[in-house]
Amino acid sequence: MIEIVIVIVIAGIIGSMSANLLYQGAEMYIGETNRQGFVSESRSAFWRLMREAQGQRSPVDFDQSGQETINLRNAKNISRAFRINPESESIFEFSLDGSGYNGLSTYLYSNNFYFYNNAFSDITPSNQDILSPTEAETVHMTKLVLTFQKDSDEVLSLSSYIYPINFRFGKKMTYHD
Repeated sequence: MIEIVIVIVIAGIIGSMSANLLYQGAEMYIGETNRQGFVSESRSAFWRLMREAQGQRSPVDFDQSGQETINLRNAKNISRAFRINPESESIFEFSLDGSGYNGLSTYLYSNNFYFYNNAFSDITPSNQDILSPTEAETVHMTKLVLTFQKDSDEVLSLSSYIYPINFRFGKKMTYHD
């Protein structure tokens, strides 16, 4: 009888240790899957903005862009706007041809867009952090800085300088219209 009780106790101890190990493994798997989803969503939103900025048609189309909002227009005359949602301040969203905003990421912590002229000097917007039409004409290159944060320990900062492909040909002349 004593031997049976000892076997049951030992089997219970081994079973509880193996259940604890399986639980820890499952927690690690769920945590890593969530982290990969966060990184994937953040990189996808950044790459979308970067790809759209590379196809910018002309510097004039940066009109009404600023440190927190960027307006783009590609060679096919399709406009896109990227911004942080003013109501939630953590949703990064874009608009296609002014037809409402769609979410790109729910983890955006901060975004900053910088604009540079031909001398690679920073263009500072003069009125309410928005580029005027004359300031937009001088834009030669942009810098995108996006910081995504899921938890206090999960932060991802992505930045890139963008020289739009269409800018290398220079300004559009009057005879191109």
